[in-house]
Amino acid sequence: MTARLFFFLLVFANLIFFAWAQGYFGGTDENREPQRLAAQLQADKLRIVRIAQAPQAQKPAPACRIINGLNPVEAESIKAAMKAGGAGEATVVAPAPPKPHLVVITDLANKAAAEKKAAELVRFGVTEQTPVELEGGLHEIVLGAFATEAAAREFLAALVKRGIKSARVDNRELPAPKVRIEVRGPPAELLRQLPLLIAPYADATIGDCPA
Repeated sequence: MTARLFFFLLVFANLIFFAWAQGYFGGTDENREPQRLAAQLQADKLRIVRIAQAPQAQKPAPACRIINGLNPVEAESIKAAMKAGGAGEATVVAPAPPKPHLVVITDLANKAAAEKKAAELVRFGVTEQTPVELEGGLHEIVLGAFATEAAAREFLAALVKRGIKSARVDNRELPAPKVRIEVRGPPAELLRQLPLLIAPYADATIGDCPA
């Protein structure tokens, strides 16, 4: 009986100690939440502040380059390759279509003959003229270029009225005009990919975009 009584006393003592530790007998525990809150200085002024996120690294501004010396088919091929490779955006810029109907004075034997004819034209009031040196030393003077033959012949008729009878209309097959590509993209990608893209095209060159 003595051992059993001692066991029950020990259990009872543990229960008393547990109740005291929990503050059930009015004791204070500075580590309990109510006491912690009371100990805070100006707790009503506490505010939750978000932690500012670190600024993200800014992407470099896109660069602009011009690819010159391409025919329309070559330009479209490079444009498609750039889109597939993610190098940037490409815009094909085509020049004005050629004017194949020329009003010219041809069969000038040499440069001296061309200069003499040019001076004569100036006396007739024709100041817009372009001398051209041809193969074999021959020269010609282009007085105008027109998109249609009708416009060229109308201009020729005006020259005849002014006394210029050596000019004529010459309808020519002019080479297809070269186009250019304006490309914009990350500087590093353009520097890496553009030389590879233009390598197959002998006349292609890379330049800076106009300011």
